[in-house]
Amino acid sequence: MNLRHQFTKLTDIASRGGKVPPMYLFLTFILPGFVFSFSKSGQLNYLPFILASVAIMPLMAATNLFDDYFDYARGIDKPDSPNTLYRKHPVFHYGVSTRYLLTWAIVFSVVYLASIFLISLRYGIVLNTFGVIGFLLGYFYTGPPIGYKYLGLGEVGVFFSSVAAGELIAIATLGHFYSQSVPFLIPFSLLISLILFLGNYRDMECDKGSGTRTMAVLLGERYSRWFAVSIFSAFYLSVVALYFLKIYNVLSLLDLLASPFAYLMLARWPHVERTSLEKFAGPYVFAILFLLAILLSF
Repeated sequence: MNLRHQFTKLTDIASRGGKVPPMYLFLTFILPGFVFSFSKSGQLNYLPFILASVAIMPLMAATNLFDDYFDYARGIDKPDSPNTLYRKHPVFHYGVSTRYLLTWAIVFSVVYLASIFLISLRYGIVLNTFGVIGFLLGYFYTGPPIGYKYLGLGEVGVFFSSVAAGELIAIATLGHFYSQSVPFLIPFSLLISLILFLGNYRDMECDKGSGTRTMAVLLGERYSRWFAVSIFSAFYLSVVALYFLKIYNVLSLLDLLASPFAYLMLARWPHVERTSLEKFAGPYVFAILFLLAILLSF
């Protein structure tokens, strides 16, 4: 019973209760690479897709744990900060030590890198390159000597992390790296990075008080809203551009019909309770990206 309790606790801590970001958004993280492989080969290679998707999970857990470890060490996470109120914080709710966080972050990192290596023996050694890139982006999000989250570059890192995850899936399912896959993944990665931005917007006042320079803090209230508009604009412009470049099919343009969802989200999110921002925006982003993935499958 105690072992089961410990496992449940670790799962909740590592996944942040499936709330940050909402767990269903994991599909938009892994589907783009799979859709690219199908558009390229015409085959649904389920086994490598499942193996690579499962292998990515320990990396996400490790990134969350490193983030909690370094945020707490820097004094950013406090009992009354937003980052501790919308979920069960590992230190303030579960009472675990920072050593616990660091130990499991390392364990999950090793499991991830080992999994990618084993998969690469069957589906392409180049997987290790993107596997290492994904790990470095995850660790240096908050880890020294970079900690790019604290430099206002968190959204940029998540954008490239999303591309790296898509590449892992695409290479595993195709057995090769295709340069065309990079622009193919860009629209998906843009909106995934927006979810992180909204999380940072939620924490803006607390981060400002602790001296943490996230993108939201640097932009301020007014320009943060314009930044969100620019992300959606870049998303739709990139879809159109990729169609003219013959990377996306003509059906992908139908995703433009979902633009009212984007407008509705942009109009409403400044009035939403900040602690519920990611929960509010998640369904909009998921619907737009899932529709695009479906359209690109034809």
